[in-house]
Order: sequence, then structure tokens, then C-alpha cells
Amino acid sequence: MQPLKLIKRNVNRIAKAFLLLSVARTLCLGFAAAILIGSLGIYISESGRLSYTVSLYLATSSICVTGLSPVLLSELQKSTQLIMMFLIQIGGLGIITFTVLIGVLVVRGLSRSTRLASFVYEATDAHLAKRMREKKGHPHSGVVAPGKRKTEAEASYVRRMLLSLFNISLSIEVIGAALLYFFMPVTDQLPGAPNRLFLSLFTSVSAFNNAGFSLVDDLSFLAKDPICLLVVQFLIVMGGIGFPVIIFIEKSILEIFQKFMTKIETVTETFMMRRSVLLGEDPPKWYIFVIATSVRLEERLEVYRKELFGDANRMQMSIIVLGSLILIHIGGISILLIEYNNLETIGKMGFTEKLFNSFFLSVSSRTAGFNTFDITEIRSATYVLLSALMFIGGGPQGAAGGIKITTFFILILYLKNVISPQTRVQVWGEDVSKNSVAISTRIYFLATISLVIFMFLITLANGNKHGIETIFFEVMSAFGTVGLTLGMTPYTNDIEKYLYIALMFMGRIGTFTLLIAFTGHSGLGDLGSKDDGLKIQVG
Repeated sequence: MQPLKLIKRNVNRIAKAFLLLSVARTLCLGFAAAILIGSLGIYISESGRLSYTVSLYLATSSICVTGLSPVLLSELQKSTQLIMMFLIQIGGLGIITFTVLIGVLVVRGLSRSTRLASFVYEATDAHLAKRMREKKGHPHSGVVAPGKRKTEAEASYVRRMLLSLFNISLSIEVIGAALLYFFMPVTDQLPGAPNRLFLSLFTSVSAFNNAGFSLVDDLSFLAKDPICLLVVQFLIVMGGIGFPVIIFIEKSILEIFQKFMTKIETVTETFMMRRSVLLGEDPPKWYIFVIATSVRLEERLEVYRKELFGDANRMQMSIIVLGSLILIHIGGISILLIEYNNLETIGKMGFTEKLFNSFFLSVSSRTAGFNTFDITEIRSATYVLLSALMFIGGGPQGAAGGIKITTFFILILYLKNVISPQTRVQVWGEDVSKNSVAISTRIYFLATISLVIFMFLITLANGNKHGIETIFFEVMSAFGTVGLTLGMTPYTNDIEKYLYIALMFMGRIGTFTLLIAFTGHSGLGDLGSKDDGLKIQVG
């Protein structure tokens, strides 16, 4: 019992120490600890077949949901594949839950004395928390009720938030795995001879968390299967679009369904009343059952909808959805036109297959890193396009990397404002938060400086074995946590691997968060107290 008590005491001490750290430092240390534990698991699972450096690389790529690998996954042990799937899931959910906790980092800033325990309530959703403070208690609103301690209400609020995120994640992954299992082509001849069920589940988890890993090394076996391509694209988009947007969509659907149930209840009551008046008969039991079920379901939907917090505001929702659609179509159409006659990529395919595979790469290049044809043979224009898409990435508080769509959108607005000067940066007639604009410019500056530094270091470590364009593509892929490769990854030396490990870690955590973790302040000065514009989550 003595050793158990000692372990428990040390764990409690570590937990208390984490609570005293700032949120940014907790995020960095938490991910670093998960990577180290995962690397040990992979190293032990492979029984020394892989060096610890490669094991650490795989663990980092899994936790940071990147998808780059110096070895073929089809040649790894089943236990290693299971460990990696678990790390991908933890990495995806960890990113989401941690970014939920630091959600107002971009609108309020952090100080060295910020403690996780006291920051959680505010961090989950700034604009909602403000409204909740202004309201009086309500049994289903999550607002602090009279006589109830604030800390208890905050804890309940966070639990509901995280529970909804877990429910959404697992539900989408299960649905995706089921669809892939039933529609996936024959898998008997694939590398590693994977189990069909496990292949479907692994692909679904990897796609939703935007990891880009495949048990069969790529998804070329799906190139002629449009249904499976659409399923994987849906999983990638839902994982990369950001959970605030997903929750907003879910709440909107619940509201529509609730109105539908109300109409069913009204129609049923009308028929029941007519039957009683015209025929003088008691209504059938099934009428009463339908009404009772409708009422109970409507009440449950109302309660659930009110307790489902963390949704994006309509402006952020519009920016992310519209931006995603524009980028997907620009990328898909451009790849189709550029690679149309390239016999080494999509040139030998029929038009329908060319269309589906072009749009698949467009979706995958911003977040996931799956490929259905040989990326090493793409043309130079496609190479530039994919690099730009990888740099932009997906939505905030999701599994995607890059600087994020909202950051890029605000930078475009800021550039427009410089060309045609206005008092404030505006989006569709509404002033954008000064904090959102300031952080967007800082994120872009930090990202470009970091990429230049890593490019320089990796070029030195590479020893002129690869061209600058190949290194640039790999660096953009690692920073954007995408996972596309031009074939350089298996041939990197140990120094390069550690540089890519650092780059993947920075790309997932975020340059701005790392800056806060190292400096202990947000770098925004007193801007937050003077800001009254529309707050848009960036970075």
C-alpha cells in the first residue's frame, strides 16, 4: 500500500502544480507529456525495431495529428497501430478541449498569474459567459442560481461543454466508420492485409481528427470510389471546421426539429378534436401517445439546446463556412485544370474520377494530408497551390492546422482597409474587434518568421540532399500539420527529425500560444479593456 500512496501523492502534487500554471503553459506541457508517453508506448510495442527517435517522431505526428511518417504504417505491429489511433484520438480531442479552455486567449489575453482553475469558466466562451453574468438564475440556463456557489456553476458549465464535444466527436467517427465499412471496396490485397473493420475505424478517426495517417500508407485504393471519397471528405471538413461551428449547426438543426415536433403536435391535436366532435368518440390511444411523446421530446430538445454551449456567433459561422467553400472550390477546380493531362497523377482517370480526386486533394491539403495519387509527380503550379492551402488551414478550435481561415480572412480585410483607409476594419458592415485584428497580424508575422528559421535550419541539416522546393513543401506540411510529403520524410537524418518534431509541435500548439507560454503575457497591452468590436476567434 505504501508505494500506491506515494504514487497517488506525487500524482496529486503534479496535478496541483498544473493548476498553478498559466493555461498556455499547461497546454504546452500537457502535449509534451502526452508525446513522451506515446513515444515510449510505440518504442516498447515495436520491441526495438524502431529507434527511439523514430518512435518520438511517430508519437509527435500522431498527437499533433500531422500524418508525416518516416516508416510505412502497414509494416508496423497491430499494437503500434492501435497506440497511434489512440494518440490521434487523444491529440484531436486534446486540442479541442485545451483550445476550449483557452478560447478567450484571443480576446482577453493571459498573464503570468493566470490559473487554470479560475480561468476555465471564462475560457470556454467569452461572449456567452458575459451574458450569463448579466442574467439571473434559471434552472436550465447554466447561470449561477441564487444560493449556488459560482465555482459549482462554472464546473457544471465546463462539464456540459466538454461532454457535448466528446459526444459530437465520437458520434461522427462511428457514423463515418460504419459508412466506410459498408461502402469500402475489397481490402484483401491491400498492404499489411488489414482487418476491414479496423481499417474503417482507423480511417474514420484519422480523417475526423485531420491526422492523415492510413493503415495502407495512402488512400489510392479509394480513388475510383466516389462514395468513400465523399465520406472521408465529410469527416475531414467536420473535424477541421471547428467545434464552435459544429455546435452552432447542431443547435440550428435542433431548433428546426423542435419546430417540426410542435407542428406534429398541433396537427395531431386538431385531428383528435375533429374526431371527438364529429364522431363523438374518444380519441385512439395512439393519438394520445403521439402527443405525449411529442411534448416530452420537445421539452427535452429545448433543455438540451439551452445547455449546449460553445457555439460560434453567426458572423464567425458565416466566415468559416463561406471561406471553406471558397477554398475547397478554388483548390479543386485549380487542381483539376492543372493536373488534367498529367498522366502521372490524374491524367489517366475518367472525368468523374478526376473531379472527385481533385476536390479530395483540395479538402485534404488544408487539414488532413490524405492522397489518392502520387503527390511527388504534381506540377509546379499545384505544388504552390497546395503550399498556400496548407498555410491557411481550417477553422479555430478544431483539429486543423495552419493560421486558420478566420485569421486569413481578417488579414484580407485589414489589407483592404490599408488600401482603402477606414476608421475600423469591418466585415459586412460590422466593426471587427481590435484584438482579433491585432492577434491575426501577430500570428501571421510569427508564422512566417518561424517558417523562415526552420527552413534555414533544416536546409543546413539536410546537407544538400534535397532541393529547396522539396524542403519548403515538407516544412509547410509539418507546420500546417497536414502530412503531405514529396517523399523526403523517410530519408531525413536524426537532426532533421528533431527539427520536424519541434515544427509539428509548434504548428499544433500555435506560435502565439508558445509566445505566451514563454513570455508569460499576451503581448496585447491594454487593448482588451478598450475593445468593443465583434470578437472573432483566430489562430
